[in-house]
This record gives sequence, C-alpha cells and structure tokens, in this order.
Amino acid sequence: MKCWMIFALVLGSMLVLPFGPPPLAAQVCKDEEAMVAEYKKSVADMVEMVKKESLLDFEKAFHQKNVTTKLALFGSMVDGYIACLQKRASDSTTPKEDADAAKGKIDTYSKLKDKIKQDRDAVKAAPTGKEAKSLIEKIAYPM
Repeated sequence: MKCWMIFALVLGSMLVLPFGPPPLAAQVCKDEEAMVAEYKKSVADMVEMVKKESLLDFEKAFHQKNVTTKLALFGSMVDGYIACLQKRASDSTTPKEDADAAKGKIDTYSKLKDKIKQDRDAVKAAPTGKEAKSLIEKIAYPM
C-alpha cells in the first residue's frame, strides 16, 4: 500500500510540475520597462503642468532644473532598459523570436534615448526662462 502511495505521488508530481509557474524568461526586463513607462508618464505630467503655469510661476518653481533632472533620470532608466534588452538578445538561451523582438525594442529605445538627451541638453542650455518654458512645452515622447 505504501509503495502505491509513493508511486502515485511521483506520478502526480510528474504531471503537475510541467504546469508550474511560467518561465522567468517571460518576465525578463519587465521591471525596467515599467520604470521607463513610469518616468515617461512623470515627464508628460511635468510638461502639462508647465503648459498651464505662467512664466513667473515657472521661474519661481525652478521647473527648468526640475525638468532637466527628470529628463536625465528618464534617460538613465531607458539606458538600463536597453542594457537589459541587449543582454536578453545576446543570451543563447533566449528563443529566436524573443531575441528578435528585443533587438527591435533596442532600436526604438535607442532613438528615444537620443531624443531625451537632445531635449535635456536644449532645456539645460536655454538662456532664458521663457525659452526653456517654450522648449519644455514641446516635449513629447510617443510609444
């Protein structure tokens, strides 16, 4: 009787284990992607706030420096996501379709990173608050 119970336990575990939690590969880079999305939303919220305020309020609240810092952090998050995607794409255990998808995202996010850097540099170099406010109001990142 004991032998049958052990046999049933082994057979049952063989049937259940393949249906366990999904492989970790599907979750790779999800944290980085979520952080990029959150920073993108944060930048968009800041841009909307700048659009609604007067130039005097913009200058008093140091929004030029705030946006410059926020863009630098956003660029850093995108850079981290790109690094994760590159690691994923070059991993030999990654399925071909996942590696190809990662390579496509690398191209897209590399362009985004370049745009963020250009915007950050332009806002940082703006000589007047009025110019900086105008540049910030034009910031938009589709995806």
